[in-house]
Amino acid sequence: MLRKVVLFGISVLVMGLAVLPVGAQGPGGDFPPQENTEWGDPAEFGEGQLQTFVTVDSAGKPELVGVYFTDGLLSGLPMEPSDGHWDVVDAEGNVVIPCCGHEVVVEFPESVSATPIKSFVLNWNPMGHPPAEIYDVPHFDLHFYTITNEERIAIPVAAGDEMCMVPNPPDVPGEHPVLMSCETFAEATIALPENQIAPGYMDVGEVAPGMGNHLVNPTAMEFTGEAFTHTWIYGVYGGKLTFLEPMIANSFLEERHAEECAEIALPEEMAEPGYYPSQYYIRYFEGEDGGEGAFAVTLESFVEF
Repeated sequence: MLRKVVLFGISVLVMGLAVLPVGAQGPGGDFPPQENTEWGDPAEFGEGQLQTFVTVDSAGKPELVGVYFTDGLLSGLPMEPSDGHWDVVDAEGNVVIPCCGHEVVVEFPESVSATPIKSFVLNWNPMGHPPAEIYDVPHFDLHFYTITNEERIAIPVAAGDEMCMVPNPPDVPGEHPVLMSCETFAEATIALPENQIAPGYMDVGEVAPGMGNHLVNPTAMEFTGEAFTHTWIYGVYGGKLTFLEPMIANSFLEERHAEECAEIALPEEMAEPGYYPSQYYIRYFEGEDGGEGAFAVTLESFVEF
């Protein structure tokens, strides 16, 4: 378990304030910094645990919004295509199309209100997902939602006989089903205003229940012949931004890089004012004295809109 440590003042025990997991005292050392960092409640997955955290500066501006997870999370992972929650099923309850991997919902501490982020969901995809030969490898989707979890789960999956048929890409004849009704698909694909779309990002019609639509950057390295390691996705639904998503290949995490940083393309404007990240980091911390290591994936370098 991620042991929680109650911080002491100089001479007074302050109950119910800063609560830290053992990971912040072991792997990672002073990262994230104890001062001005608050933690959400931990959750278990695989053979490890994960926990959200938020660090603000003395003026309350966000410095770090992230998720910390122990090395064990990469072990004992389920290998079934999904956990069944978002599967398309027929009238008899038979699975027509499994969807969306395995999800873990983890709450943020209250200090996340310094940003537009409201909830977090980790999705483990043991078989990847479309597009084929790009993201069809085992990977994690780290969804930082700008909507509440209640709003997210209200984006419904279609029944087996209600899936909408949509045209294939221009170079592929015919149609293919999506996991939503045509009504929900139309809602999911309402376009953002042009000035709210980050440079280079485009709608490719990849919609999913419990998520929405995905905007991708077709110039990202995984679309130019290189293997997918990690990338950035924007999520939209109903014509508004709904999630920020670092997506990370399991093979990359298993390499345990000490630190990897990537820039985030930002649009000219955001519909909801607030602080938005311009970088994300993936860090790995070796365990002390042979103990368990840990990862931290963080959104950083916040820009005010």
